[in-house]
Amino acid sequence: MESWNEQLKTKILESEFSVKEISDKTKIPTKFIEAIEKADFKKLPAEIFAKSQIERLFKFLGIDPSEALKDYEEFISPPEISSEDETSKENKPLYQNLFDNLNLPAIKNSYFKYGSIFLVVIILLILMFAVTNDEEIDPSENVKKMNLLDSLEIENQYSFIASSKEELFYENEITNDLSNQKTLEDFSPKDIKRKIEITIEGESWVVVFDKNERLLYELMQTGSYEFSGISPLRFKIGYAPATNLYIDDQKISFSRAIKGATNYAHFWVNEENKVESIRD
Repeated sequence: MESWNEQLKTKILESEFSVKEISDKTKIPTKFIEAIEKADFKKLPAEIFAKSQIERLFKFLGIDPSEALKDYEEFISPPEISSEDETSKENKPLYQNLFDNLNLPAIKNSYFKYGSIFLVVIILLILMFAVTNDEEIDPSENVKKMNLLDSLEIENQYSFIASSKEELFYENEITNDLSNQKTLEDFSPKDIKRKIEITIEGESWVVVFDKNERLLYELMQTGSYEFSGISPLRFKIGYAPATNLYIDDQKISFSRAIKGATNYAHFWVNEENKVESIRD
């Protein structure tokens, strides 16, 4: 029995249409038709659009898309953890799993060092207070012992603080630098929040990203939609003739960014509403 992509190739040949003609009729870009034909799912767009294009192409050629959609679902599904890895992890002692996860030799050594110090303190406490109720203890001796314990605890605290500072100095320095850098980026005075309005008057799909490459919106049905984002903005539009774009109530012309006969457009819009095409 032929696989689904072999059936797809056969049907394309039998249809006597070229890939470009099928693209014009289905509004699916040629590069996506070729990717589906080769089962090269990594070249397809976002999941919701990829599934729609697979179903539309198979419906046009009169083929059941269920097997192709099943293979696509397996492609986007996260890999399962093997039972052997889980078993080996369960068989390890708890402390060994903790050390493996930390994977920091300096911290491992610190546990042993400070654990030994605390153990010595506990033993000293037991020896000092292991006396019978009949024994009389000189109050001055108690004072000396308490002073000794205080000095040991203070010395241990200083040792712990100094060692902790030495071990974590580099990590804190990097963390602070990254935090400051992130704060400066997130609250840059140059950031401009833009009002975005998209009107779709036919069959198309639109994906929008902001300056930090965060997904702002994705849609694939007719209607008018309003939202906002930080400029510059990146747009992917599946079928340009059916889509109108307004930023801060100004209509944006992106005809120069349209990729030939596919009517697919990919472009940036900067703070001055200038369009810059992106080559895929």
